[in-house]
Amino acid sequence: MMLEQLRPMAVFATVAEIGSFSGAARRLGLSASVVSYHVSTLEAHLDTPLVYRTTRRLSLTAAGQQLAGAARAMLTEAEVGLAELGTQGVNASGTLKITAPAILQFSRFVTRTATFIRHHPNVEISMGFSDRDRDIIAEGYDIGFRLGPLANSTLISRQLVEGKMVLCASPDFVKSNSPIRGPDDIINIDAIATVGQTLRLVLNPRSETKRRTEVALVSRIVVDSGFAARRLAEEGVGLVILPDFFVREALDNGELVEVLEDWDAPQYTIHALWPPNVGSNHLRAAYLNFVAAIARTSAETDRTMT
Repeated sequence: MMLEQLRPMAVFATVAEIGSFSGAARRLGLSASVVSYHVSTLEAHLDTPLVYRTTRRLSLTAAGQQLAGAARAMLTEAEVGLAELGTQGVNASGTLKITAPAILQFSRFVTRTATFIRHHPNVEISMGFSDRDRDIIAEGYDIGFRLGPLANSTLISRQLVEGKMVLCASPDFVKSNSPIRGPDDIINIDAIATVGQTLRLVLNPRSETKRRTEVALVSRIVVDSGFAARRLAEEGVGLVILPDFFVREALDNGELVEVLEDWDAPQYTIHALWPPNVGSNHLRAAYLNFVAAIARTSAETDRTMT
């Protein structure tokens, strides 16, 4: 009986993380009806509601919040276990010099790297976090991570993961402006931008009765730090669009609230890059395979469940 509930729990964990059936369906490569079926099956088995569904939003019940933590922990353990098995037999040793955006300090990227280090005692890693894109070749990095669109270059790239951007602001800032009911309502509201970030957004409706739309935000503040952008938003000076992992805690504790909950902001991507002329580097390959395996295991496992 327990095995029959693992599949619905995996789907429910993704619904809880993303906050919508349609978003979870896109992440898992399933239809929204299949996602809804799995959650309904789990609710029937437990004889208790896990989510409240309305035409405008989805929210977790108290039981749903409790189960979401357990379901996410279950998936995390499975991801790490499968990734570790995937690197067994790889005699990884040597040193990797890595550069990554400062914002990734707040993601599972650090946890994945720590797990890799524990599994390979003969590996040394030098890791630098910076909001400035380092010159991978000139500064001698073995791997560089990039968040967002890639510039044209001769570097070899590999996409590791994609996720959801979140448009949010402080509760006080939202209250101080006119009601925000649709994309047109945010056009003239102050936004906080990070260097290189486009404020021209394509928003996809979660309702089938609406059409995708493009809006251009106006910014009076531009910063070169994702952390500074989030703090400024928490202080109530503008809207901000940042990766879900970076604002999740602020959303959970009420320092920020999601704006336009009926609309999905663009996805973000994380790529790994490295020089094209370094030859075969088994350590780099083992590290990237490990990080990528944990990032994709949950979604790929769920796609096989239908």
